Amino acid sequence: MYETIGATMTRPGWTDAVERTAGPRYLAIVGAVEIALRAGALRPGDRLPPQRDLAAWLSLNIGTISRAYAEMQRTGLARGEVGRGTFLNPMQDPDGPVSLREQVPRQTFIDLSHNFPVHAMRHPALALIRPELSGPVDVGALLASQVDIGLHRHRAVAAQWLTRFGIPAEADDVLVTCGGQHGLLLSLMALTHPGDAVLAEELCFYGLKSAAGMLGRSLVGVRMDREGIVPEYLDVLCRRTGAKVLVCTPTLHNPTTATMSEERRREVAEVCARHDVLIVEDDVYGFLTDPPLRPIAASAPERVVHISSLSKLAGPGLRIGFMRVPRHLVYAFGIALRASTLMASPFNAEWATRLLASPQIDQVVAGMRVETAERQALVSALLPGQAVMTHPNAYYFCLKLRNGWSSEAYTQAAEEIGVGVTPIGLFEVASLHQSDSVRVCVNAAPDQESLRAALEKLARLLETGAPPTIRYRAAV
Repeated sequence: MYETIGATMTRPGWTDAVERTAGPRYLAIVGAVEIALRAGALRPGDRLPPQRDLAAWLSLNIGTISRAYAEMQRTGLARGEVGRGTFLNPMQDPDGPVSLREQVPRQTFIDLSHNFPVHAMRHPALALIRPELSGPVDVGALLASQVDIGLHRHRAVAAQWLTRFGIPAEADDVLVTCGGQHGLLLSLMALTHPGDAVLAEELCFYGLKSAAGMLGRSLVGVRMDREGIVPEYLDVLCRRTGAKVLVCTPTLHNPTTATMSEERRREVAEVCARHDVLIVEDDVYGFLTDPPLRPIAASAPERVVHISSLSKLAGPGLRIGFMRVPRHLVYAFGIALRASTLMASPFNAEWATRLLASPQIDQVVAGMRVETAERQALVSALLPGQAVMTHPNAYYFCLKLRNGWSSEAYTQAAEEIGVGVTPIGLFEVASLHQSDSVRVCVNAAPDQESLRAALEKLARLLETGAPPTIRYRAAV
């Protein structure tokens, strides 16, 4: 952790980050320790320097150092041992971007870790559908409603929306959920049992990882390429694990943007049919491609649970999604729904279905596609092409790192210069190697000018490279 020459301690390299970090000094010390710990320059069990030595190296008073050490102990980052010193603990792996916590926003901070639709704070759909949203509402009827799978009229509108994408759906096939994440949770609850193996992409949405962990299901990652799941590997894992459920995102996979061709979708469906495996198709981005790609559920409706959501269309606050479920599984999903939330809010479902039924909805979607493509064009112009994995219709892209950066160290360094990104490790089903990529959400920026500024910062940071101490320890 730090070296000694005779009886004299030398200043550890990780402390250089303290002087480069803005804000209160005690928090800068905590942040520098977190960077070094994630990058491997510090490791669990390492002893931090004596407080007086650190104060002298950083030209700070001992009270500031004591406050930093106390903060690390309060958060569990470190522990104090009487007579021995302060030692680092293993870091808790987060199950989502740290920025998902509500924080006081920094004026100069551009948070590209959020996977939101463009202009979620002032969505163009509001102006177009305001008459529908402000129309008369039977508040009493909605307050008195308790239908677990959702009101029939809401499910009928959702069914009409799904048929636009080739999915055979009627109101009786559709459940109203509290968003796409709820749909994933319900699928695990209804289709699997504790201890079951569940197949998923080797990189998958961290919300699925959290749900599986909470329910005691074991995710098994399936190898991917630029079209998503590789059928040959899927076939092997179906035989080896005996799993009966596959969860996948065929269109604009999060975080890689991998998108299955029609042929790949057919091959995946054939493998699953051969092994009697049900498919849970997470299709929350399906409306974004132009023309929309045919979902797997359109060709194999009896074997596919299809999940859609309004979060990526209108914004995360609406919390309404729809599931098209094979008719023989509706009862099992109803039990799971009652056990989780009893039902989705009929009020939210009312606004959601008014949005989908609006004659302006096509104009809203078209506008979002155009804006997203323009933002992705900025990515192509400002970042090296060989470092970017993306799609013109995707809300995000994968940035492959170089110059000694690990994803955790780059994420922390980007935050220090005012840009939020997400380390790819959050999406890994099994951490088999050091993560070397981050996810960047282009539509999270409030406008294209701020996105350009953030991308320019990320490009400069990528070329600058990781500090020597991080490079050395990361290679060990």
